[in-house]
Formats: sequence, structure tokens, C-alpha cells
Amino acid sequence: MRPGDIILQPLNCWLCSLIELEEGSIYSHMGVVLSVTPEVMIGEANGTVKKIKLSEFLSKTEASQRSLLIRFRNEKISEAITSTPQKFLETFEKEFEGAQYDNDFLWHNFDENDKEKLYCSEMVAKLFQYYLGIDMPIKLMLYQNYREHWLTYFQGRIPVNQWGNSPADFEKSDLFYKVGEL
Repeated sequence: MRPGDIILQPLNCWLCSLIELEEGSIYSHMGVVLSVTPEVMIGEANGTVKKIKLSEFLSKTEASQRSLLIRFRNEKISEAITSTPQKFLETFEKEFEGAQYDNDFLWHNFDENDKEKLYCSEMVAKLFQYYLGIDMPIKLMLYQNYREHWLTYFQGRIPVNQWGNSPADFEKSDLFYKVGEL
């Protein structure tokens, strides 16, 4: 495990199941490895954007399921993070930590203080965009399956055809390869 690795995670909740069904994946949450010494710390957007210990992150994994560790296929991209791990961690702390969670799953959504709200896969993508200057997988979100459940979640206003992403987009992207299960 090294800084910049991504952990895709199956969670057990109503919304998590809806995300997994919509995206055709078992993964509804994700985080990014921020540091490995003195202990492994993960950046995640869950409630707020924060860093937590790997053991705490993995403790939320759905029973009988495993999380998946993925890594950039391009070694130069991985090396840009692993060669400056403290700078990567500091970038997360300065630019992302403390942001509110984005329950609306909007790519450009800001709180009352004009600070961007972030959901898990958006936070990971924007951290890499900010730190590495590379584009990450995004798509127009359709919410076309299980429409009645999305109507309930979004209280009748589904943000169809708005830019976004999900953990499944990272799972299916050719930018990454599977390192192993956790």
C-alpha cells in the first residue's frame, strides 16, 4: 500500500445499495491512501472530508464483502505522489479536509461559505486533479435505474445529466489496476 492508492468499499446502507445497483458494482464508497507511516491514513468524504485510520475505514466494509485496492497504471503518475508523500498529505489537509459532504452528488456544489461540498468519488478525483493536474473519470449522471428510489432520495428533483462520478467509474477505468483485496 502506498500514498495515492485508492480503496473501493462496499457499504451496507439503503443509499449505498441504490448506488451499487445503479452503477452495476459492489462498491458504493471509496477513499484514498494519504500516508503509510507512521500508520496508514485514508482520506474520505463521509459526513465531512477527513482522514481516518485504515482500520477505521475498513471496519465499515459490508459483512461478507472485501474492499478493493487499486493503483494508477501509469507508474509516473504513482511516482509523482510517492516521491512527495508529505506534500500529498498536506495538499489534502489544506485544500480538502473539513469540506462538507455533498448529499446532492453535484460536481459543483458549494456551502454557505463558498467552500465546495464533496462526495467520496468526487473528492478523490478532485484531489488528483488538483495535485497532479490530470483529468479523472467523470460522466453525465443519469439515475435511470430504480427511478422511484432516486425520486425519494432527491425529494423529487433528480439531478439528471449533471457531471459526476462514482466508485464504479474508478473500478472500471483503464487508468487503474487492481492491486488486491483488503
